[in-house]
Amino acid sequence: MLAGIFREWTSWVYPFVCELCGCRCPDGRYVCPACRKRFIPIEPPFCAVCGEPAEGSFIPGGMCARCAVDAPSFEEARAVYVNDGELRELLLSFKYAGALHLAGTFAGMMAEAVRENRHWFGGRECLLVPVPMHRLKLVRRGYNQAEELAVLLGKELGWAVSRVLKRLPDRMPQASLAREQRLRHARKIYAVHESRLKRRPVRGRDILLVDDVFTTGATADACSRLLLRAGASSVCVLTLARTHHAWHG
Repeated sequence: MLAGIFREWTSWVYPFVCELCGCRCPDGRYVCPACRKRFIPIEPPFCAVCGEPAEGSFIPGGMCARCAVDAPSFEEARAVYVNDGELRELLLSFKYAGALHLAGTFAGMMAEAVRENRHWFGGRECLLVPVPMHRLKLVRRGYNQAEELAVLLGKELGWAVSRVLKRLPDRMPQASLAREQRLRHARKIYAVHESRLKRRPVRGRDILLVDDVFTTGATADACSRLLLRAGASSVCVLTLARTHHAWHG
């Protein structure tokens, strides 16, 4: 309820003016169409599984070499843009600087991509599950950016949202870890929220895991494993942006 009140308040404080150029936005967003065109879209060819843009040829089946050797738990991951430049700065403001008013704009971009790419996620209607945040961090920040995106994306697409995952206490920031360390670590810090799972079972459901940025895929893989163990038929992943070649550095 408090999150809803806060969203209503921000709609009065922040009129629909583009965050990047300052012009009025005719479509009720905080980034105008002209500025959105400067964002770098994720376009084919990309890996059929993790969505990593290609710099060379794929193996048969359209997978990148990494997914062919060590397939992730999720069926398909898609992102709308590369996490770079002005979009990256907006996402940092959204995630760390309290720019919650951007949630609707970002969710609208994600919904638009889903509607334009009806073959994504097998063309199925999915149950949306946000990547969770630990409750103490949630208290400090005041909101979980992944949950805000999932709720507004659900309204855009008419899909239900379920908060059936939780994050366990953890003092080691994921950003400080290499990819292989992230994969091992992520499997220790997420769990199923049993009481919520009983109220909204995922058994037999097609799940769409929602987050703001796809970096190495460690979080997506760990959460997908849990959802599949809880009985989900399939798990796919949608983020607004992804870090390009995150594991090549």
